[in-house]
Amino acid sequence: MRATTVGILSLCLVIGLSAGVVVPNGGHFAAPFVPATDLAQELMEIYSLIQFKPMNQLLVRYLINDAQFQAFVRILNSNGGFTARWRLRSQPEIVMFLQWVNQQLALSRGKFELEDMEMCVTLVNRYPYWSGTVSGWAGFLSELEMYFPQYAIQAHIQAKLQLPGIFAEFWSRLQALQVVYERWLAMPSTQTVVNELQAAGIDQIHLDTLIRNLFGWNTINGTTTAAPGTPSLTPTVAPGAVMPPGLIL
Repeated sequence: MRATTVGILSLCLVIGLSAGVVVPNGGHFAAPFVPATDLAQELMEIYSLIQFKPMNQLLVRYLINDAQFQAFVRILNSNGGFTARWRLRSQPEIVMFLQWVNQQLALSRGKFELEDMEMCVTLVNRYPYWSGTVSGWAGFLSELEMYFPQYAIQAHIQAKLQLPGIFAEFWSRLQALQVVYERWLAMPSTQTVVNELQAAGIDQIHLDTLIRNLFGWNTINGTTTAAPGTPSLTPTVAPGAVMPPGLIL
């Protein structure tokens, strides 16, 4: 039983992740009341909001046809990208957080695991029209919203926080990791990757805002924060993205 660092800290970027959940009763959650101490069940309720099969096809389509998305993947998998991810995973607070999560999952009735998503990628499009359905990083984020409903996830989290139980403690501990995120962003190795993303046309301010909004890290003393060393610009909203009333990125 395990929970990957990427899955816990980067749920809003579930690119490359899929579920491997094992539960009792022949693979189905039982209908009776589940105790509030069951963290696996709490996380699965959020995880189930994500449509992985169509999202997998979205990733494949953009990976084959879109140069900007290809650049994003290439930078993440470069030596610099690997080093930045390793330094994030190695932060003491994150190590302790994951130890606590694993302890709570061990006490749960079922199991919650996030494993690397295996995608079937070929050198040719599955459908001939795929090449005309990509529109850069902004287009990818716009389509991703259909399968990774950020606002529905946020609403579900807020509803959970109104109830007593293990999820409230989980969220409180996750909130405390904001200082780790800020420290990691300020590292030279991370800034190198950020600059490479910006040079490739990736709106890293928008990406940073998405991460902060999902984890509730978007405000400090009432002001929106941005990655260190970045200009104070209004984040670009992907064309066609549906913005709920009253929400400003």
